[in-house]
Amino acid sequence: MQTLTMNIKRCYFKCIVDGTKRVEYRDMSPFWQQRIEGLQTPFRLRLLNGMLPPVPEALVEVKRVVRNRANRQYELHLGAVLRTRRWDKKTGTPK
Repeated sequence: MQTLTMNIKRCYFKCIVDGTKRVEYRDMSPFWQQRIEGLQTPFRLRLLNGMLPPVPEALVEVKRVVRNRANRQYELHLGAVLRTRRWDKKTGTPK
């Protein structure tokens, strides 16, 4: 299964891990078009909260990708959270 890695802000990271955010949005820029268009669903999405290791990390299944041409965005419909690292699910904070 293919894997796409992206950085994400902590508030969105927490909501995805909690299961309250089920769709992640990315602009239809050439940068994201090159990375998303070549993927076949389902694929894994590796979310990093920060730039310098060690950072909280989550691996999430993406069930489908919708190209919303009206808003010029990709909608990544998220499935199960497969794994988290360096994240305390009880407190919703980094370990």
